[in-house]
Amino acid sequence: MISSIPLHVAIALNEIGVKEEPKGSNTGPRIDLYTGGRAEPYCAHFVSWCFREAGCDLPGDVPPNKKTANPLASVAHMERVFGEHGWLFKEPQPGDVVFYSNRGLSDRGPGRHVGLVIEVDSKTITTVEANWSDAVVKRKVSRTDPRIVQYGRRP
Repeated sequence: MISSIPLHVAIALNEIGVKEEPKGSNTGPRIDLYTGGRAEPYCAHFVSWCFREAGCDLPGDVPPNKKTANPLASVAHMERVFGEHGWLFKEPQPGDVVFYSNRGLSDRGPGRHVGLVIEVDSKTITTVEANWSDAVVKRKVSRTDPRIVQYGRRP
């Protein structure tokens, strides 16, 4: 039942299929909403935007624009904020933020990746992730994937 899912997850689900324009640019009309027009990796921007749009901003969230960065756009910083509030967990639930150890098929280079958990079963999590292959996508990931570090759950 759609009303039983967290609002930030419903918002994320509505963004599936958004693509970078042009491909590989970290920009596009919808993506610029998440990033404030900043052409930079946007997975954490997307997660922050989903919470902000749902009316439950994350602590330290700063709506970005071309001159002002959102500190939560750094996955490591976002994870620290969740930790400071006691919001980190090893077992996933729908609505959680999943923290990955590396970017996978996100942008090249060093760095981390993040997404939103939308479903959980005994073997997999289903996520919505932005900046995965230059788009917002729905993915199924093994719960034993070594890239998964932990999960963040905002009350």
